[in-house]
Amino acid sequence: METKIIKGELIRDQIFGEVKTEIAALQAEYDQTPGIAFVGFNCVPLSKYNIPMHIQMAQGAGLRVFKEILPNEAVEEEVFDVIDRLNANREVHAIVLLQPLPEHLNPVRIVNRIAPVKEVEGFHPQNMINTMIPDLNTARYPMCLSTALYEMFREAGLHILPEKEWVFVLDDGFFTNSLTKMIVRSAASVVVPRESPVTFINKDSINLIDHVKRADFLVVVTKFPEYIQAGWLKEGVCIIDIYSNLVKEIPSKTDPSRLVPIIRGGINISSVTGIAGALLPIPGGLMTVVLAILFRNTVAAFKNSIRMTNPSVLSAA
Repeated sequence: METKIIKGELIRDQIFGEVKTEIAALQAEYDQTPGIAFVGFNCVPLSKYNIPMHIQMAQGAGLRVFKEILPNEAVEEEVFDVIDRLNANREVHAIVLLQPLPEHLNPVRIVNRIAPVKEVEGFHPQNMINTMIPDLNTARYPMCLSTALYEMFREAGLHILPEKEWVFVLDDGFFTNSLTKMIVRSAASVVVPRESPVTFINKDSINLIDHVKRADFLVVVTKFPEYIQAGWLKEGVCIIDIYSNLVKEIPSKTDPSRLVPIIRGGINISSVTGIAGALLPIPGGLMTVVLAILFRNTVAAFKNSIRMTNPSVLSAA
């Protein structure tokens, strides 16, 4: 069986191009630049690559970037002070809380501190409720994770058919992390057809293999690289690998004095090739498109701020 590797480069580049063009037009018209603030911690080894990558890509899109990297031992009130300052800053239109947080911090309480109009990932509890209950028709921005999946499937020509079985495999730590659990369930409520059976299962469950073997769509969120075994898979399964893990660092081929990261998700790509029907891999895949959607939502947040300042402006946008 041929395995379709879904990278999303075309849709990613298309969205980045559209964002860059729109930012340039907004700068010319209003003499202002949409601003995005990243709030993060260096609590995992991959942070030293992820944080600069977010900043570099945001700047490349033309956004004005604010960075707040806090010490891992920062207490909740210190984080609240930073977020309150960014909420009050009129030059900041989007605030992104980079995951993961140090274990002593409650991620739901922290993200809930962000003003909903500036929380552009769709992770604020109020924004997640709006995502899960679309009849409210009050969502400010589409959730980046689920929107990226739709965009990538559309570009690849894949259709999410009803009544296919979805299995979400998560680490125990993600089940106990209330924010991660809410994010996954919110995204699933958008992406998975109502007629489809859905299972959320701990990767340590004794029933894991039985559930994985039934999956038509397998979503893997694990800190254990290449954990899912090829022999567990149903032929033709569509695999969505989400969590990036730093496996090791090696010298760059072009500059041996510089280290480059080796990143893996929960799936070994080569081992599932020929078994899976489609694969959104780590590295690459979903997260690069998520970033593009994030920047598009940041532009929408900027335009919302213009509307609030002058309701007659951007009335046709």
